[in-house]
Amino acid sequence: MSLTDTIPTSVITKANLHTFSVDEKNRREVAIKNKDFFYGSQAKYIKPLNNDVDIVYVNLTQPIINKKVSLLYSRPLKREYDGPAVSISFLEKTYDELNIDNWLKNADLQAELTGTSIFHIGKDEAGNITLLLFDGSEFSVISEGMNKRKIDALSIVSIMQELKGTAKNPQIQQSLANQVWTDGYITTFTNGAKTQQEPNELGYIPFVSFRGNEVNSQYLGHAPANDIRALNEIIDNQLTNLGYMIKMQSASPIVVAGFENGVGITIHPGRAIALPAGATAQALQLNPKIEETLAEIKYLEEKLYETTSIPKVSVVGDADSNSGKELLIKWYPLIQTFREKALRYQKYELDLANMILKVANMEPIKNVIVDWAEESILPLNSDTEDMEDLFKWGIATPADMIQRRDPTLTDIEAEAEAMANVVYNKQINPRLEDVTKE
Repeated sequence: MSLTDTIPTSVITKANLHTFSVDEKNRREVAIKNKDFFYGSQAKYIKPLNNDVDIVYVNLTQPIINKKVSLLYSRPLKREYDGPAVSISFLEKTYDELNIDNWLKNADLQAELTGTSIFHIGKDEAGNITLLLFDGSEFSVISEGMNKRKIDALSIVSIMQELKGTAKNPQIQQSLANQVWTDGYITTFTNGAKTQQEPNELGYIPFVSFRGNEVNSQYLGHAPANDIRALNEIIDNQLTNLGYMIKMQSASPIVVAGFENGVGITIHPGRAIALPAGATAQALQLNPKIEETLAEIKYLEEKLYETTSIPKVSVVGDADSNSGKELLIKWYPLIQTFREKALRYQKYELDLANMILKVANMEPIKNVIVDWAEESILPLNSDTEDMEDLFKWGIATPADMIQRRDPTLTDIEAEAEAMANVVYNKQINPRLEDVTKE
């Protein structure tokens, strides 16, 4: 199709302009900054007092984000589907070939860092499903309707490099490419100018999103790493300033004053200073706020763990807690984070499964239930090794064991769950009733 043909371009043009708007460029730059902090490239963001300052930083962003990402996809998961048998069989085969849990763990990581990650679902020449993953720094979206969760255009942004010049004088030329997807067309812009356009034969935008945090009535999610990185950046600057304080205090700075311009002074360590006539020299008395700065850094670190719902004990451990129940109480904010994420990600997985089926021209499924295995995120209980003896002597009950695993349950709730388990186990294995009577 010729680029001069008459085609609807209003949404496409808006998407291209929106991609390079100030707000969108700032959003993508923040996403890149979050990734830099996660991967340990934050030194370039630290602002030293002068050129004589050694950069000091600590990467707190990575362990906290890693802990959040480890909640869902730290191991292969089991899934139960509700839908046509043919579709279910196709999904199971496709997921096994793709190693889907590894893809989803990466999607979770990029959503935490950049707010939203998206999968592009396509097919190769052999008809097999293919996936491409983009993070929030690599795309923009535009919604024109009342429902901002439904997008009208999605733009994939990339920087292309081309080698120009001669063999003796090679030059790298960069260009900014923007591929805009709509229901009807796939349009490519290079440095803002339209260079290619072709019909979207699918008739829909084959992308599925995973979000770090949901934002009401918005397609893009909020990046939890924003707040983590911001505090990490303050801590890094304070650590750098602290290092400079200690460096300055390790020797007595000499202040020389009162001599005429052009008169040189040579200072040798361990030797007296020869001053010109009329000049004075004195040792500068420093009083750096080292203790106060250390206290501030410690305070900021504690708040970093508190405000992210990632207990510090879940990252660095706690040698003082001998009770499994005590550990579970400390870990409770992390358990709540896990449950909130699992609720959202089950919906995201359903969207992904149905988009894969849609691209494959197969019937959608109604639901997918993911076995997240909540107990795998809990700390090991150091006080449960003797549980067999406690049962033997009648000191502990099954309800006690259930409460050790989930301290949020009341005594009545734990007892009810224990009784329900007994009834269910007898139904599937009647021999258990005879063993109980014995």
